[in-house]
Amino acid sequence: MKRILLIVLIACAASACKKTAISPGLVGKWELRHEMGSIVGFDSTFKAGNGRILKFNSDSSFQQYNNSKLITQGKFHIHKASYEMGSPQSITFNDSGYESAYILNGDKLQIGADFDDGVETDYQKISD
Repeated sequence: MKRILLIVLIACAASACKKTAISPGLVGKWELRHEMGSIVGFDSTFKAGNGRILKFNSDSSFQQYNNSKLITQGKFHIHKASYEMGSPQSITFNDSGYESAYILNGDKLQIGADFDDGVETDYQKISD
């Protein structure tokens, strides 16, 4: 009886664990090229080699760098968007509960909301 209970518990625990569905091509280093939005309406363009890097790893971890200094790291999750945001998928970082629109198109990555007070960031892939 204990053996059956143990097997059932292990099966339940295993089924509760979901792996993040990572889009092909996301893993690698991405450099920030454009950032815009917010209520104040900022719009900034960044040249290649600016050092603002977002690195995605195959184990659903990420690191964000500014001028080669690590500024944040943790886990990311890609999932179906829970509300209309211009993209069928969204991304969350560190289980924040705040989802951002997520669009991957070849070597271009857009993260961010497309509504008036949201911030949109555009990245260029620089390495796998």
